[in-house]
Amino acid sequence: MGISELYVAIILGLTLSLLFQEKFGINPGGLVVPGYIALSFKDPKGVIVIFIISLLTYMIVEFVLNKFLILYGRRRFLAMLFVSMLLNILITTVNASMGNALDALSAIRIVIPGLIANAYYKQGIKLTVASSLGVSLAVYAIITFVPGI
Repeated sequence: MGISELYVAIILGLTLSLLFQEKFGINPGGLVVPGYIALSFKDPKGVIVIFIISLLTYMIVEFVLNKFLILYGRRRFLAMLFVSMLLNILITTVNASMGNALDALSAIRIVIPGLIANAYYKQGIKLTVASSLGVSLAVYAIITFVPGI
């Protein structure tokens, strides 16, 4: 994976996310999410981990933290990001202790599940997962099959 592929995937993800959101009114998890997931399609386990962390993040914030804290708006969004980051740190630590190397995109992955979890709260899990994967698949198809990209 070269830097140019990263830039192209993120720019395509931003563009297609915005167009999708404007056309259908559905947020595919966040503007940067589809570009990152498209790059992660080469490692399906990584994509599954992203969605598992996002689901755990949503459940922890919605069903645990929400019982003890008043969470709305930016507070809820930050709670989603913080919980996502903590889960990512935990997984990264366990992964490193098992001797597994981390990929170059793991630093970006720290916020992606939080963005997806926030979209779960706003529009539901099924709609968010379907739209995220759909737009990500479109980005992946373009970066994979269009020559010169």
